[in-house]
Amino acid sequence: MIVSLVGSDGAGKSTVSRLATERLAAAGTPIERVDRWDIVDSPAYPASRFMKPDVPDTRLCVAEMPNPTRFLFLMWSISHALLARTPAAVRPGTVTLLDGYWMKHAAAEIVYGLDRTWAEGVVSALPVSGRVLYLRLDPKRAWERKVGRDVVPYECGMDPECSQENFLTHQHRILAVLDDWAARFGWLTLDAEEPLDDVVGRVVTTVSGALAEER
Repeated sequence: MIVSLVGSDGAGKSTVSRLATERLAAAGTPIERVDRWDIVDSPAYPASRFMKPDVPDTRLCVAEMPNPTRFLFLMWSISHALLARTPAAVRPGTVTLLDGYWMKHAAAEIVYGLDRTWAEGVVSALPVSGRVLYLRLDPKRAWERKVGRDVVPYECGMDPECSQENFLTHQHRILAVLDDWAARFGWLTLDAEEPLDDVVGRVVTTVSGALAEER
C-alpha cells in the first residue's frame, strides 16, 4: 500500500513521516519511508549516479530550471525513488510512506504557470496512493516555523529576498490548489497546527486502519 503524506511548505511532512515510520516499525508494521532526494548518492539507485551528492545545491539547480522541464524532473525524481526501490509497494500488508509524493510540487508548478490540465494528466500516470493524508497549515504559521532556517526562493514565488509577503502570497496559492484536490480526491485532511504527537498519532492510526481493511 502506498500512503502519501502531503502539504504545503512548512507543514511538517518530513518530521511527521519520519516519526510515524519509526512508530509503525516499532509496532511491527512492514514499512518503508521514501523521499525524492533518496535517489542522490545512494547505491540503491545506480541509475541516478550522474547526480551530484550535494542535495542542497541540487535543489537550487532544480529551482533554476524552466518549466515544464522542472516539473518533469521533479515528477521523475519521486517516481524513480518509489519504483526503483520498492517494486512491491502495493503488495498487501506492506506500507510505502511517501514524504510528499507529487502533490505539493505539482501544485507549486501550476501556481508558477504550468497548464493545470496537462500537469494533472502527467501525474495520473504515476502509481496511485491508497491513502493521502493532507497536513494543512496556514501559511502564516508555516512562515513562523521556517523563517531564519530554511526558506528558499522557490517557496516564495522566486523572490530572491524570500520576503514574508511573497512567501505568504505564494503559499496561499499553493494551498488553494491542494484544498481543491483534497476535496476532489477525498484526501484525509489533518490540522498541522495540532501538537506534533497528536498529528503523528493520527497518521499511525490511519495507516494501521488502512492495513487492517486491506487484510
